[in-house]
Amino acid sequence: MSGKNIISLLEKIKSKIRYGLTLQSIRLKLTTIGIDISPYYWFREGMEVTKIPEIQGIISDYSVESLGPDDMEQIEKLDKGWSRSKERLQALADSSEKCIGIKHKGEIAAFMWINFKEFRFKSTVIQLQSNEAYLTDMFTVDAYRGKNLAPYLRYRSYEMLKEMGRNVLYSISIYFNSPAVKFKEKLNARKLKLILLIRLFNRLQWSFTIKSYH
Repeated sequence: MSGKNIISLLEKIKSKIRYGLTLQSIRLKLTTIGIDISPYYWFREGMEVTKIPEIQGIISDYSVESLGPDDMEQIEKLDKGWSRSKERLQALADSSEKCIGIKHKGEIAAFMWINFKEFRFKSTVIQLQSNEAYLTDMFTVDAYRGKNLAPYLRYRSYEMLKEMGRNVLYSISIYFNSPAVKFKEKLNARKLKLILLIRLFNRLQWSFTIKSYH
């Protein structure tokens, strides 16, 4: 391994430790050999936001926008784990899903998806009512992390959804993904359940509710 590659590897490790993603990385590594251990929180959001999040920087340089098919190629490049599938593009076209993002001087800095049809995680699928929405796949570009973009975008999504009559908002966060859990806590999201999902080699699956919150 060259010196340049070693430095790059160390920077990645440093970033994961900094953002509390070490255990999450181990979990993802296990999935490559067919072992998926996914403890996750089921949240309800948008009920008790007491303070409007503020972007750290010049607010006029940022804009919140609905993202369309023309933005998907850039999103695919930013989030290597996201596949620009025909199904998701079709979901945008038929309005069963919506993608909104924050742009910095025209460049996508963060984005998230909203599903109006179903709550979906792994093989768990729950159909949504007309007043419900499922918030998912929040992503912030590395260069913009630490600027409070995720809480700000989430808050703006609450406003938009309220105008649409969607006032029951769900999301999930993997237990080990501490940045995702923390930003939801900033917005006073309510934990409904802690669930453990175990999948082995895409054949066997068990799901247990570890804790219900009241």
